[in-house]
Amino acid sequence: MSQSGKLMPNLDQKSTKLLNLTVLQRIDPSVEEILITAAHVTFYEFNIELSQWSRKDVEGSLFVVKRNKQPRFQFIVMNRRNT
Repeated sequence: MSQSGKLMPNLDQKSTKLLNLTVLQRIDPSVEEILITAAHVTFYEFNIELSQWSRKDVEGSLFVVKRNKQPRFQFIVMNRRNT
């Protein structure tokens, strides 16, 4: 357990990658491999007229994956803010 009292999983890097691959394959069965991950990303949109950034309703873990059909590569964000 961590200091906050929450149970923390004790997974090594290989187990974590396999678990993430399983979750991604439920969303897209064509995913065959995770190439790159980022623990947290947030999307912003730039308004040229106002020269201003605005935050979008997308934030979570980013995966760059290889697929067994077209498109062969894809970005997937496991969005925590919205389905």
